Amino acid sequence: MLRVEKIQKVFNNKSFSTEVLNDISLSISKGCWLSIVGPSGSGKSTLLNITSGLLKPDSGKVFFNDRNVYELNDQERSNLRRKHIGFVFQDFKLLPYYSVLDNVILPLYYDEEKNKLYERAKELLQVVGIRESLFFRLPEGLSGGEKQRVAIARALIANPEVLICDEPTGNLDWENRNQIIKLFSSLKEQGKTIVLVTHDTNMADCGDEVYQLLNGKIALIEAAV
Repeated sequence: MLRVEKIQKVFNNKSFSTEVLNDISLSISKGCWLSIVGPSGSGKSTLLNITSGLLKPDSGKVFFNDRNVYELNDQERSNLRRKHIGFVFQDFKLLPYYSVLDNVILPLYYDEEKNKLYERAKELLQVVGIRESLFFRLPEGLSGGEKQRVAIARALIANPEVLICDEPTGNLDWENRNQIIKLFSSLKEQGKTIVLVTHDTNMADCGDEVYQLLNGKIALIEAAV
């Protein structure tokens, strides 16, 4: 489903260059949960951004269902992300002046009839554990765990094949973190492909494969038997 081949990425500033990714190759099959661990600054988020079509590598290729992502034009890549990839971030990225429901429908706001989108959003919010009394609340009135559940519902609104997750439990307490882990495990059982970076080794170990990114190189450290 997802394949990256010989990815290189260097960041330059006025005084020096930093090679973040060096000859990175990965193959991620449909329905797989792939976890990536590594120290802060090791390039985990950069690799996610490249894999999802947000950041062009200096060299190398990214394939999504055998389509070369960086041979697509900007609009085609945007459509691919919006319709086929769901994003979950550590800081939730909810719009502060939009209700819970409106945040969930945002990825498809201009694509589909609003009443149908709202109905789908309500169903997804119930699936992720958000009670109906919160549907019209603004994000500031939610707990951290509730915000992340809303963000996951938003990521699922287009029924994407792939979820790209950047430290999805990084801002959560222990109880909420465990609930989010259970939710991701359920999504995997439903056939979602999950690519996730995390400092949380317990969450990483829930994956089918665990890779470590260090000094620009990636290595498999654990695979499901």
